[in-house]
Amino acid sequence: MPYSGGLKRNIVQCLDDYGIPLKLSHTVVDIEGKERVTGITIAEVGPDMKPIPGTEEYYSCDTLLLSVGLLPENELSKIAGVELSTITSGPVVNDALETSVEGIFACGNVLHVHDLVDFVSQEAANAGKNAAKYVKEGRVASNKEIKINAVDGVRYTVPCTIRPDQMDDTVTVRFRVGQVFKNSAVTMYFGDEQVLKRKKQIMAPGEMEQVVIDKKKLAEYGDISDITIKIESV
Repeated sequence: MPYSGGLKRNIVQCLDDYGIPLKLSHTVVDIEGKERVTGITIAEVGPDMKPIPGTEEYYSCDTLLLSVGLLPENELSKIAGVELSTITSGPVVNDALETSVEGIFACGNVLHVHDLVDFVSQEAANAGKNAAKYVKEGRVASNKEIKINAVDGVRYTVPCTIRPDQMDDTVTVRFRVGQVFKNSAVTMYFGDEQVLKRKKQIMAPGEMEQVVIDKKKLAEYGDISDITIKIESV
């Protein structure tokens, strides 16, 4: 890819500080060795992700590490019959972090892959609080559920829906973008009306973004059917 899937601070601390080059838009085209690896050849790739002839570089080495992406730990979710997101492969949840199966709540890397442990801790506390409430009181039927649309550069959101009558005073919605955006803005709409426009110098898929939905402010917009979060030019 033409961008890193990791955090900027990790690139600085793990690569830049040790003089290790980062070659974006490159791929391995050949691996040499019989008993073990003795060398690899890499090449630059074009917009079609295919190697560009004449850009090959050979490196003598005895080890090749491959990063093939991360998926949430979803075996228990599958066994329980929980609905999974086609984007994250983790559970679809509402603002209480409750899944499609009543009484089952999800958080952390079961829900979606995180980059900061702080976010995992916050989700865990929220899911635990709501699970305890469910054990004590059972499920309270909601009058309405508002869908959160992820469009125009936003790949997905967690949660996927909001219950305006039962949500906390504020709900944090986390998401990732689908590509690198420079000098753009995160925008949020209640129905057709824009309620947030936050400028960002750079956004990348490797770093999670978030917006906060305020219960009182949401109530001011009456009977809306959806909330939309997207990336727009400044």
